[in-house]
Amino acid sequence: MTPILLTEKEAAQRLSLCTRTLRKARQDGALPYILIGRAVRYTVADLESYIERLRQVQSACQPAQRASRISGPRPKGGGVIIPFSERSVRR
Repeated sequence: MTPILLTEKEAAQRLSLCTRTLRKARQDGALPYILIGRAVRYTVADLESYIERLRQVQSACQPAQRASRISGPRPKGGGVIIPFSERSVRR
């Protein structure tokens, strides 16, 4: 029995992702694919194994770790945050 091949759009819909996210996973080497000429195709089995590799299980006794929302360079001055009420105007 030959596997059913899905287009990029079909595979993205099946995973509830946008095609760009799917393409990035493919380019990063995280998602196997089949190349027929210039056409990219995915098997259902490859999509299912990709999801299994991404599955994360949280233990009931461990709190969830939150990702930091701050990106970019750290503030100057040692990272000290001064409230507006305590700031002085310098000119």
